[in-house]
This record gives sequence, structure tokens and C-alpha cells, in this order.
Amino acid sequence: MLASKISCLLVLSLAFLLGALLIMPSQGQSWAAFKNKHIDSKNQYPPHYMNLYCENQMQKRHMTSHCCKPDNTFIFASESIVQQICQDIRGPAAIASTVPFNLIDCRYTDGSPPNNCNYQGRLWTKHIVVTCVSDVPVHFIRFV
Repeated sequence: MLASKISCLLVLSLAFLLGALLIMPSQGQSWAAFKNKHIDSKNQYPPHYMNLYCENQMQKRHMTSHCCKPDNTFIFASESIVQQICQDIRGPAAIASTVPFNLIDCRYTDGSPPNNCNYQGRLWTKHIVVTCVSDVPVHFIRFV
């Protein structure tokens, strides 16, 4: 009886936590975390070997430490150019860029963490949609 009550409380707690995460997607995220996850300002042009690029960047940026992150998009632009998307936006607000960016979208294919996560990279030139808070992007939503 006690075990079922604990299980029920655990399920309800997890459901509440999940709901809170869905309602406030930008809560607890930062410009520093966004830069680490999404901006490649060193390579202004996409690499020739996209799969290898994805695998190296995902590992280098610690996105495969405990599990293989299912997907991630890297933006080839300077931090200041990406930050301009959120200029004068106090937020939180979802904002689309006015210019397209060179991107690589990395999708997990197989393998295991931490050093054997395999990804397929696909090159795009698209506009991006980000969550802005206090004039900076804190969450990558999608590309369009």
C-alpha cells in the first residue's frame, strides 16, 4: 500500500515537473549556454565533412556525456550577428531572424555515449527562430 502511494506521488511529481518545463521553455537557459550549443563563430563557412563535424562538435561541447543528444543545430555566424536577432527584445519572445544563416542540422543515427555517438549532418541556409530574453537568444526553437 505504501509503495503504491509513493509511486503515485512520484508520477504526479514528474507530471507536474514536465508540465512546468513545457510551459516555460526558456526558464533557466542563458546566452552562454545558447552560444555553446548552437554558435560556431570560428567556422564562417560549413565544413565539407558534415557528419564528422557533427560528431566532433557534439562531443567537444559536452552534448554526448551521458546520452547522445537526438538533434542539434549549429549556426555559422559571429555571436554579435546572432545576438542582433534579439535587439530591443526584452522577452521572453519567439523571434525569427530577418536574414538566413548557414546551418548544419545534426541528427543522431546510432552509437553510444560518451565518445561513440554518430550523427548525420545536413547543410541548410535558413532563417532561425529563437527565444529572446533581455536582448539575447537563450533557446533555439527551429529553422524555417
